[in-house]
Amino acid sequence: MTVSFRAKLLASHALVALVVGVVTLIVVDRQITRRMEGQLDQRLESQAHALATWLNRAAHPNQLAHRLADVVDARVTIIDKHGIAVGESLAPDASARPGMDSEGQPPEVRAARNGEVGRATRYSAFVDQPVRYVAVGAPLEAVVRLGVPIGEIEDIKTELRGQLIVAAIASLLAALALAAVVAGPLTRRLRDATAIARRIGAGDYDIPAPSPARDEIGVLSHSLATAVAELRANEHKRREFLATVAHEIRTPVTSIRGYAEILAKAPPDADTNREFLKTIHRNAVRIGDLVEDLLELEALEAGKGPPLAYESVAIAPVVQNVVETLRARAAECGASVAVDVAPGVTMRGDPDAIERILLNLADNALRHGGPGVRVVIEARRTADRAVVVVRDDGPGVAAEDRARVFERFQRGAKNERDGTGLGLAIARELAHAMHGTLVLSDGSTFTLELAA
Repeated sequence: MTVSFRAKLLASHALVALVVGVVTLIVVDRQITRRMEGQLDQRLESQAHALATWLNRAAHPNQLAHRLADVVDARVTIIDKHGIAVGESLAPDASARPGMDSEGQPPEVRAARNGEVGRATRYSAFVDQPVRYVAVGAPLEAVVRLGVPIGEIEDIKTELRGQLIVAAIASLLAALALAAVVAGPLTRRLRDATAIARRIGAGDYDIPAPSPARDEIGVLSHSLATAVAELRANEHKRREFLATVAHEIRTPVTSIRGYAEILAKAPPDADTNREFLKTIHRNAVRIGDLVEDLLELEALEAGKGPPLAYESVAIAPVVQNVVETLRARAAECGASVAVDVAPGVTMRGDPDAIERILLNLADNALRHGGPGVRVVIEARRTADRAVVVVRDDGPGVAAEDRARVFERFQRGAKNERDGTGLGLAIARELAHAMHGTLVLSDGSTFTLELAA
């Protein structure tokens, strides 16, 4: 059985009000009982001491008990040293014996004989209700005891308990009414947030913007709205990515299938056969490179790529390796690669990853810079950072393409079928993995920055 949040909220308010009411009833009842009994004890003790002084001057204790009972408005009992009640204000006449509830050694009498003020509360058959007794010592080892029925006090306490119970019930109803007022808008907003979460779980991202609020539920709704926007954007990117991958793979797959069908139906002469096989191999290699680059990029973005070293790397040898690697390509297109590396420049990172980034940047410059392009690789140190700049004097990246140059499958306008379009995206992720940055400063200047 599922209990709604509204029911839980109402129940919690009711429970709090009930607990507060019960605690208040107990505390108030005890406080009033203690105070009323304290006031009564104080009066009886004062009167008992006053009566004890009269025993020296009174010859007839029983008659004295009758006379003083009217004065102090309490039952007066005088008990001699043998435990016999020699005076009792409740006796029918002055010569009558009062009965067993006055004679002997009740606890308050024992305390009085020990020099203390005896106090006790117990039922009395004389008045058919509880009586509060206070006893003090008197001359000749006698004890003077005063008793007052506390039925009236109990009646007051009972009436007070009833009033407190009524107040507790009223508080309970008020708490439930307040909880109902608060729970309405609160549960409605929670239901809306729950509905949004369920729609997100079902793949429905067409969620209206929540109303602005600064409380916890408002923050939750805003977070859900933000998550929806991100999911919607990611879903768009996913579809766009799948469409791009399908487009990238379609051309080489179509080429491979077409040439393979020709070879299977009517094998051509040896030269044509060799040309067809080269085309099939070239397209197969292209698909393989695309898959490998995609897997590497996904691993880097997820932080699950191969571990990179983080050590001090001298930049001059790395740049020299890049120049040697691209020497043949530069000669083919009549380009030149110039180097301007400040002495002793080092970077903290993985040497292979740094070389791969610079190789990608310089290779892109040769590919898209046009015939006779001049590529310059510069390295310098600034404070605790090291910077390597790769620039060329070619046309550079078009202004409308610069914002997306590091995205997947982004290529220059020329030779758009060349490469997988993932090189710059991988280069940037490698720079991030080494706690650095790779940015496009202007149309033809890329800057790699790492810790020195």
